[in-house]
Amino acid sequence: MARWPRTVGGNLLAFVCIVIVGLVVVQSAIALSGGYVWIALGVTAVVAIPLILWRRATMNARDLAVADAPSFSEVLDRRKAREGLEP
Repeated sequence: MARWPRTVGGNLLAFVCIVIVGLVVVQSAIALSGGYVWIALGVTAVVAIPLILWRRATMNARDLAVADAPSFSEVLDRRKAREGLEP
């Protein structure tokens, strides 16, 4: 699964790639300039934006769930305590 880069250079490269792809799409739409092309672009935007927002909400919920999970040291302490209580 692709994620947004964490470094400045990676963010810059991703932004440049997005701009280049966007310009290619716009130039192709202008060159073809038919009604079907604009309808397809509109449908793509209307479908993509909610999917992106839904994915971001899902990732945020997943990150919150992981943040509340016990750490490795907590699990290790519990295991040591349980093994110490057993005969």
